[in-house]
Amino acid sequence: MRVLTDQLKTEERCLSSLMAVLSLYWMGVEIPEEFQNDILSLYQQAEKNDFFWLAMEGAELLSALDSEQENLAEAAKKLRERNNCISIVHIISTDKTSWKQSLQDLITVTSRSRKPEKTSRLVWLVEFDGENLTLSTKEQKRKGVGKWSKGRGIGLNRLMQPEDFDFLTEQDLKICMAIRQVGDINARNGGCEFDMNEALPALVGHPLVFLEKSGKIPVEIVAGEPELMVEEQDEHLFIHFLQDIGEGKVTVWPETPTRFRVMEINDEHKRVAEITGRDGLRIPISASAQVLNAIGNIASFMTVHSSINVGSAEQGVHVVESDSTIHLHIIPYGSGFRLEMFVQPFSRRGPYLKPGAGVANLMAEVDKRRMQTRRNLLLEEEKAREVEESCPILDLAVDLEQENDREWHMLDPEECLQALLELEEIRDRVVLEWPEGEKLAVRRRAGVNQLNLNIRTSQQNWFSLSGHVKVDQDEVIDLKSLLDKIRESHSRFIPLGKGQFLALTQEFRDRLEDLIQFGDTKGPKDAGDDEIQVHPLAALALDDLTRQANTKTDDGWREQLKRIEFVQDFVPEIPSTLQAELRDYQAEGFVWMARLAHLGVGGCLADDMGLGKTLQSLAVILDRAETGPSLVIAPTSVCLNWEQEAARFAPTLTLVTLCGGDREAIVQGLGKRDILVTSYTLLQQEVELLETISWQTVVLDEAQSIKNAATKRSKAAMRLNAKFRLITTGTPIENHLGELWNLFNFINRGLLGTYKQFNSRFGIPIEKHQDHAARRQLKKLIRPFMLRRIKSEVLDELPPRTEITLRVEMKKSEMQFYEAIRQQAIENIESNGQKSGRHLQILAEIMRLRRACCNPKLIDEHTKIASSKLRVFAEVVEELLESHHKALVFSQFTGHLALIREHLDREGISYKYLDGTTPARERIKRVDAFQAGDGDLFLISLKAGGLGLNLTAADYVIHMDPWWNPAVEDQAADRAHRIGQTRPVTVYRLVTTDTIEEKIVKLHHEKRNLANSLLEGTDSGARVSADELLELIRAS
Repeated sequence: MRVLTDQLKTEERCLSSLMAVLSLYWMGVEIPEEFQNDILSLYQQAEKNDFFWLAMEGAELLSALDSEQENLAEAAKKLRERNNCISIVHIISTDKTSWKQSLQDLITVTSRSRKPEKTSRLVWLVEFDGENLTLSTKEQKRKGVGKWSKGRGIGLNRLMQPEDFDFLTEQDLKICMAIRQVGDINARNGGCEFDMNEALPALVGHPLVFLEKSGKIPVEIVAGEPELMVEEQDEHLFIHFLQDIGEGKVTVWPETPTRFRVMEINDEHKRVAEITGRDGLRIPISASAQVLNAIGNIASFMTVHSSINVGSAEQGVHVVESDSTIHLHIIPYGSGFRLEMFVQPFSRRGPYLKPGAGVANLMAEVDKRRMQTRRNLLLEEEKAREVEESCPILDLAVDLEQENDREWHMLDPEECLQALLELEEIRDRVVLEWPEGEKLAVRRRAGVNQLNLNIRTSQQNWFSLSGHVKVDQDEVIDLKSLLDKIRESHSRFIPLGKGQFLALTQEFRDRLEDLIQFGDTKGPKDAGDDEIQVHPLAALALDDLTRQANTKTDDGWREQLKRIEFVQDFVPEIPSTLQAELRDYQAEGFVWMARLAHLGVGGCLADDMGLGKTLQSLAVILDRAETGPSLVIAPTSVCLNWEQEAARFAPTLTLVTLCGGDREAIVQGLGKRDILVTSYTLLQQEVELLETISWQTVVLDEAQSIKNAATKRSKAAMRLNAKFRLITTGTPIENHLGELWNLFNFINRGLLGTYKQFNSRFGIPIEKHQDHAARRQLKKLIRPFMLRRIKSEVLDELPPRTEITLRVEMKKSEMQFYEAIRQQAIENIESNGQKSGRHLQILAEIMRLRRACCNPKLIDEHTKIASSKLRVFAEVVEELLESHHKALVFSQFTGHLALIREHLDREGISYKYLDGTTPARERIKRVDAFQAGDGDLFLISLKAGGLGLNLTAADYVIHMDPWWNPAVEDQAADRAHRIGQTRPVTVYRLVTTDTIEEKIVKLHHEKRNLANSLLEGTDSGARVSADELLELIRAS
């Protein structure tokens, strides 16, 4: 009000002035004379300048303010007729009666006067749209004891002939009597509708009312009365209705989502509404005594909430102590549940109210008695907060839009069950209210120690597990059924039927999830139908489960545990014939491998490049050399390195190769202290010969060479016979998890199941859905058989390594050349409608784009367009040589290396060169020369030079083009950054901006994550599909 009057003092705009005075008039405020003079001036100017509407409103307002202004009233009438409209002055009624008269009218309102087994059934369906309650009906057929069909709709026109339905109850008949014919008989429902003024009162107390959306959530329809609120506001008492009673005879108010109050509006209610007005009535607080007198009369026929102390009750009014107990309504809501908090001050009777909200004094009719109570709002609020604090999941489920109303949406039944568990602590202080037939309950909680587990040894040394959890005296769940329920529910709450659940602790749930992932329902032939089969090595991952459960075992299991315990305490001595002093981490690696060999299981040594995997492997070969021959399979380029390392560190071993001579005689003549070193190529050629030997130790070096299970190389490796299988690789996962499965299928066959099982349990969940639980379980399963250390963790003396990406910007002509190739690539791919071979076609087009990024001459040898990347490379090399540095230069394209060689030859820069065609012994010769100081640069094909080279003479590494797999680049860089390097190493990556190369670098992050997800615990990536590859071209 102050704002309006202040505005009038400063406002010169006529329309704003008019509206400000109108607002004050509607609020019943006395208008000062100066303001009336402003409106008079406004009216005169409007009339003079033919602003007829403005003149009409000014005259109407002035005549309303002063009834003696007959000339202005006449002028307003003429202007209304001329404008053919009514004035806005009277659209909001203003009773000129003073508050004293209004109060007297309230006091003199007289006392209230009150108006007064079948096979089919009728159910009533209601829906509240925010203002009105809609009503429809269905006929249901009995389907058994306590069961009914979903029902079919019945036209209202048919229900006007109730004699056709012999199953209708008396209350049904009363509701049907409220049906009226209002439209065309050919319309929906035969043109019939409910007269809601009659239908809703008849519906009160009907036992078969449900929410229309669900059709099965019961609804309570109760009779009630309007509510009047008396509260203190700004030194006034503000009297108003809590509900809009409307203009009709009946109105509906939703007390809760499943309880609706039907209020019949009588003349007394309407009279009170007329007095208080649509916007309520304000009375000075000094008149509280008179207001209480009015309340006393009004409370005889309607519910009253009052902030002022009512004092002693009127005659016939029963005073009770208020009940502050919290009621939680829980009803189905979408796929979950909705929780809403209330209090019932009249002890589970009467209206539902929000705890701590509203006013203290309450008078209402309850069970046909007038009752009065004084609510303890502070206690209600305290109890509401106690419930919230006892139920932390409400913090996660709270709907922010409803937070002040204490309403929560539980997204699924599991959240609701979790809330019930949390409420157990205060179950004697809260009332849970469910719709009939919809109640959920936790029957029992169960931890790992409630599992009774039996383990026996079956064929092939697998273990068969069976067991049960006792729910109560009447029900037991066997282990296999429990696992099936976990698969179905994806929850720690196991359904028992009829809304009952068994609550597993999260730890128990996790242990059973492990058993699902590690176990198999299809195992040895002697396995029982109720048993889970577990690989003998997977038993290590189930140790937590078997130790905490009530476990009964046989001799086989106990013997397995003894072997494991013995191995854990077994500390082998480093062979005295090893001519090297192992670092601490290398000695740990040897002990780890020797323990696995003693247990008869395989291992994967996955140390970083440059940490001495060859030396550690030689140590374990030496340890086992006295009992038989060993076999080492390595890439051809690495075999010579093995020969040199063996001669240097293990001179007591007899080194044998398959080069020349009678290979069969060589192999058959092997004995103790013999070590056969050969290549993957010869393995594939001579597998029938090599598989005849029972090797003490088989080592697959750079084992990623057998990552693809479908290759002949991989199949040949699987045929080898060995008591101890060891693989060494710095990159156990290069592209996808299927590679890891094949490596483990070599060292410990069956541990990860079949490829189909592995892909279902781990591959798809981890790679496509980033399933952290599946990743944790896979890590747990492989952890005992894989050892990985990275250089930064174990080599304190290793100098730092810095990686720098040099952005190369193409010149305009070079970019146009690239863009033409890119557009042509897209056209070629999209014009090919065949799906088969599409992936390879896209890769081929990407390869052309990558070559164009390196040097246009790799696409068109006659082009005159200069290479920006070669220019940047020349600048980097010039700077390095000036500072007396040496560098390794890698590219996957030998053609690119050839162009670089041409540049170096022109500039007179000395270099060494190596690619896949370089003979093995020539490789060693060139490496030794470079290490001795011959050459400033060493140009190396990425794939040929990433393995088996020690090039610590260089302290710079230059990657001329990014490769798909960052692990391959890292391996190449490790040629310089390894044991023996004394200077900091800097790695440059040349990446052409706004091209396919930038997209490949982005993929590097995903590839690294895929490997690290198991080796270091980060998230995983996934394979690159054909569509994703095509998008790389489009976006580059």
